Amino acid sequence: MFWVIRFVLFWTVWLVFADKKRWREIIPVSVFASFLSSSSDNIMHQYHLWVYDTEETSFIADMTDDWSVYLVIAYLFIQWLPKEQTLGRMLKYMFLWTGVVILIEYIHVASGHMTYSYWWNIHLSYFADWILFVMIYQYHKIFHFERLL
Repeated sequence: MFWVIRFVLFWTVWLVFADKKRWREIIPVSVFASFLSSSSDNIMHQYHLWVYDTEETSFIADMTDDWSVYLVIAYLFIQWLPKEQTLGRMLKYMFLWTGVVILIEYIHVASGHMTYSYWWNIHLSYFADWILFVMIYQYHKIFHFERLL
């Protein structure tokens, strides 16, 4: 039930806060973020670096990550990019978003819906979040999706 509630919650956030007029620009980035999520899920299943609840609910957890959390967060991340994208502003912006995402992960761990295995920990997740947000930002920037408006 946790995963379904989380799915509904994230899409509710999208319905309330997303600038739907910019969907042509931002959906390609969200799909890319979903691809990144799916790729990290595959790595996780191969090396068992973390688990969601149990193996029985892992598929549901993976799908709700791929089709809600990553899509919605990437959408809002791109939507609210600072107008002036100086290094200082972008670093602050990245700190904000990586902080939000690691807080969401911490809630999952603290509530027992996610457990780290082997050498993986929340610090490595935070570092990985930085890499993911930089990739999402660069994907948007390099392909100039704002022209699709």
